Amino acid sequence: MATVPPGTLNPAVAPVVPGQNPNPVGNVGQAYVDRRQELVGQIMALFRTNLASNYVSTVNGPYYTLQFQALAERIADFQITASEAFRDAEFDLLRSEYLWEVLGSLVFPDSSVVNGGIPVIDGDKTYRDFLRGMVRLLLMGATKASVQGGIELLTDSTVTVVERFIDARTPGSEWTTLDTFSFDILVEGLDGDPFTLRENVVRVLTALRPAHTLYTYANILRDEITSPTEDAYSWALSQYGYEDTRRYCGGAEAVRGTAGTVLSSERSAFTDLTRTFSGVNSGAVLRIEGGPNDGQMRRVVSVRGLRVVTDPTPRPYTTSPTGLTGVATVTGGDIVDTDPSADLSGCIDGEVITFAAGPNTGTYRVGVLLGNNGGPVGSAVGPCRGLRVAPCTLLLDRRFTPATGQTYAVDVDRLGVRTPQVVVGEDASVQFWV
Repeated sequence: MATVPPGTLNPAVAPVVPGQNPNPVGNVGQAYVDRRQELVGQIMALFRTNLASNYVSTVNGPYYTLQFQALAERIADFQITASEAFRDAEFDLLRSEYLWEVLGSLVFPDSSVVNGGIPVIDGDKTYRDFLRGMVRLLLMGATKASVQGGIELLTDSTVTVVERFIDARTPGSEWTTLDTFSFDILVEGLDGDPFTLRENVVRVLTALRPAHTLYTYANILRDEITSPTEDAYSWALSQYGYEDTRRYCGGAEAVRGTAGTVLSSERSAFTDLTRTFSGVNSGAVLRIEGGPNDGQMRRVVSVRGLRVVTDPTPRPYTTSPTGLTGVATVTGGDIVDTDPSADLSGCIDGEVITFAAGPNTGTYRVGVLLGNNGGPVGSAVGPCRGLRVAPCTLLLDRRFTPATGQTYAVDVDRLGVRTPQVVVGEDASVQFWV
């Protein structure tokens, strides 16, 4: 019989929880030592009764007694091992190292790596109870009760089995006589690892369900909303909290800052050079906290970098804090220095560029350095003589009161993906259900 190292049920099963194994493989423990010593004493006494009187010694000292002692210890080990093997016939005392080979292979005779492997359940005592329960269900036959009982062995959640051909008898049912050989398994909630539970369910149903039937499996998630008090209840349709919970979607909820600025010359524009608004979409809500615009909200119409994306006239510029200077033109939103030998790769994260004249008069945050040796600010190798500013200005549907140092929050769209993302080495099968 194939065996596995002590401490495991099977190579595909989790390690045995300490203290659960009632009868471990291997000669360990004080009970074994006492039993072995008792058998050795009995065997040595039997040896002495068959020896001539001049060879009988009650003390283990002479050479022949030491030889008899070594032989008696080996015989005692054989006797103990043989007695333990007889106890493996009882499922309550069956040693965990042989649990699958003796009992599991009978319950799941077709389990192999090819067809999905064996059920994965932590703890040898738990596994023992599971296999004994499967024996009882197999003796019941392929019935609705046995199928439901098999799933309940795997989870503490509420399990419902819907026989479609019976449900079809109810007036208004969505099922018909064409669903005679189909049934549904519904498990309320997610108990433990859903991927492991699903795989275990497949193996149990392969053993228990009628061979001519088809089934669907689903986890039912219930949303519970308590009645809010009237003075504390609010509702914002632009928030994604509910959708995030249902989709297990991560990401930022909003862009927040404390350096927002509304200029008197352009009161419907909101700027923060310490943040980028690339994740903000049209229709997002901007909320102001504190100052003259406290509590006010505006909708975002669009996001802007430069005021004018094309300006062929060379304009002088300076950067801060690096202190680079030069003359540049703007083409399609790209700022390019007119000097072929100019190098802007020295810009650091948070660098800003300022134009003192022209349609783009003002200060902008540097986003990306252009060219074959360009890249994000702070990581470009250089040389590169062009750059593109980050979108740090929100154009709003209504005007604000001019102010600086505004604390704010603006929604971002994190439920959509704008650019393709290549993922390597990730198993996506956990995202699908039977």
